[in-house]
Amino acid sequence: MTAKYKIPFLVVGALFVVWGVLGLLEVRDRPYGGFSNGLDYVVNEVEEGSPAAAAGLEVGDRIITYNGIAVEDARAFREMPWPQIGETRVLVVERTAETTLAAGEEGPVTLEIALTYGARPLKYHALSWAAFIVGLCFIGCGLLAYIKAPSRPAMLLAVAGLCMGVSIVGGPYIGSYTLRTIINSIILVLELLGFGALLHLLMVFPKRKAFLARTHAAKVLYAPIALIALFSLWLIIFVSQRTGMFNTVVNVIYGIFSVVYLGLALVALIHSFVKATPDERSRYGLNLMLAGLVIAVLPIVFVWLVSIFAPNVIVPGSDFLILAAVLVPITMALAVMKAEPAAAPEPAPVM
Repeated sequence: MTAKYKIPFLVVGALFVVWGVLGLLEVRDRPYGGFSNGLDYVVNEVEEGSPAAAAGLEVGDRIITYNGIAVEDARAFREMPWPQIGETRVLVVERTAETTLAAGEEGPVTLEIALTYGARPLKYHALSWAAFIVGLCFIGCGLLAYIKAPSRPAMLLAVAGLCMGVSIVGGPYIGSYTLRTIINSIILVLELLGFGALLHLLMVFPKRKAFLARTHAAKVLYAPIALIALFSLWLIIFVSQRTGMFNTVVNVIYGIFSVVYLGLALVALIHSFVKATPDERSRYGLNLMLAGLVIAVLPIVFVWLVSIFAPNVIVPGSDFLILAAVLVPITMALAVMKAEPAAAPEPAPVM
């Protein structure tokens, strides 16, 4: 097989890398508030020494409005530009009874929190660089495998790498709401396609699964991705109000989709590993692939499961899980390139 898509893939890959570089160039200009809230708009983390802590925001505060906009007004929030470093925005919060009673006050109270945004700490600069490097590995490893050892698995790896890579490398902030919405929608659809390409890859490598011989197998594989993509676009374009319950339902839908596709990818690889002989495991690099996927995916799946069933719980160190993901493109590229010299006519489907 020749790498007939080499030039288009390289052009797209170069554009995605440039996009990520543009994002890195503005990392120092991105604002930092130092707090996070759950799907119900209740603050679940306030970082020590952050602008939010200095402003008096506390864990357990329920945000009612942000800079004069109700937090459930999804459309207004999407149109709101990012704050600038040094800019002050007012949060109206409801403080829970437990907190106010401890201070000698009665029941929940409504407070105004004047939050002045600062520059991001070095930790966030490092995370941005780490995400860029991981995304670069997704893009580069897939392209390298496809160029050096062109095959159907290598092509699927290149597609998965490009689609997932662009969603990881980050990018610049787009001031125009319309343009920002269009670009974010495209990246979201590409990310979803990347999940499908990854699962498809593990359905054909090292041997084509019998499932793919069935009628409409490809449609079954990619139809859920098309549905979730349409659902995502509907959320972005048409949904104007997002209550805590609505956010929870959406979170569950995305969580189930992600866990199912990554879980099926892992199951497909384990199935290939179990069916293969020791010689085939070594020849096709299955030992390497399985180790990389397990180490990278299991912690991510765990965090996603926590986000589904306990959305207000913050898993310590979850920000750094992206670093483990680098094993996926590296091990898969090595395996695909290693297997290519031994490639023969299409092997019999694995039953």
